[in-house]
Amino acid sequence: MYDIVFVFLAILYFPYLVILGKWHPGFKTRFGCLGSVLAGRNEAQKCIWIHAVSVGEVLAITDLIRKLKKEFPQHTIICSTVTKTGNQLAQEQLGGDCLVIYAPLDFSWTVRKFITTIKPAIYISTETEIWPNLYSALHKASVPVIQINGRISDKAYRGYNRVRVLTKRVLACVDIFCMQSPLDADRIERLGAAPEKVRIVGNLKFDNVPGAAEIKKEDLGFGEDEDLLIAGSTHPGEEDILINAYHALIAGFPGLRLVIAPRHIERADFVIGIVEKQGYHPIRFSEIKDHKGDTKSIVVVDTIGHLRNLYSLAKIVFIGKTLTVGGGQNMIESACLGKPTIVGPMTQNFKDVVAIFLKSEGLVQVDDPRELLEEMRKLLSNPEKARAIGKAAQQTVENHQGATLKTIKEIRQLLGYENM
Repeated sequence: MYDIVFVFLAILYFPYLVILGKWHPGFKTRFGCLGSVLAGRNEAQKCIWIHAVSVGEVLAITDLIRKLKKEFPQHTIICSTVTKTGNQLAQEQLGGDCLVIYAPLDFSWTVRKFITTIKPAIYISTETEIWPNLYSALHKASVPVIQINGRISDKAYRGYNRVRVLTKRVLACVDIFCMQSPLDADRIERLGAAPEKVRIVGNLKFDNVPGAAEIKKEDLGFGEDEDLLIAGSTHPGEEDILINAYHALIAGFPGLRLVIAPRHIERADFVIGIVEKQGYHPIRFSEIKDHKGDTKSIVVVDTIGHLRNLYSLAKIVFIGKTLTVGGGQNMIESACLGKPTIVGPMTQNFKDVVAIFLKSEGLVQVDDPRELLEEMRKLLSNPEKARAIGKAAQQTVENHQGATLKTIKEIRQLLGYENM
């Protein structure tokens, strides 16, 4: 019955993939056409299969994968993703550490093909995804399953709870749940996970923080005396808000420059249109070395994998998906660099992280565009206050690190290396 429903939904979803340009050559892999994608695999080695849906999950596990490679050199690591951008980022960031493939569609025959071909010694799922056919097939094949960096948003909890009978059966196939917070642990237990399988290990994103920047302001055509306001992972509606704020700020701060990084780079052309409509000159990040910015220029990031480095150059950071669409994006990346970071009111997916930063006064949260402008003006006018917020944020990240080592300990035990 699940296969029938899933096929029906896939047929309805296919035109959407084509219209929005989400269909791509690699998509056929998801039907089990693995072909040459595993050509680099050493068949004699055991396999660790780790799954990350998109860009955010890939960024969360980069440090973990590198540590797993050192911890288990006798294993081949395979990383599967769902989205094209997530796959591209995994290829760029982790191509030397693991094989990168697309995850199977959750048809019973497809997941069996993947399991038979990969022969995983363990399956690791990032955050909380529940795929009935895949988990059931892994369980039947005696492959241990562990969910890491687990979280359950308000929306996901309501959805899973509506089909709790099915959810409980699928969760029974999971051996260990490594959850981010007590709330996430409580929710997974309420959905049917056995309490003895649940661990509270923290958030991997506190560990997987960017190092020193690989770029400088002059590399981007900016002067050292210019200050960057970086809006990261923006969603529809937020670009207009940020441009309006920038317009109001440059009268008092003529050295300010705006950089907008839409969460989905396929929106870059649309964002460029917004910039032009607002009377500014858009500069593509991919072409920025050929341009010299000024107050009438706004940089639009049209590439993936560079936002972390850009954060290191920022004077102020705004995190998107918090003013309009809602849910939130990762604010740890900018906070760990000591940057004063601002978010809107809608941060449901990062509820616990936001609470941690607000408690330490390492984050600024605003209710609306008017308050956003006010807080930006305060931070630009008061460098001491901005530095204090950034320092508190940095210290908060350091205080909450350690989830990676706890996660590896659980993986080691499932692989049978308790005494290593």
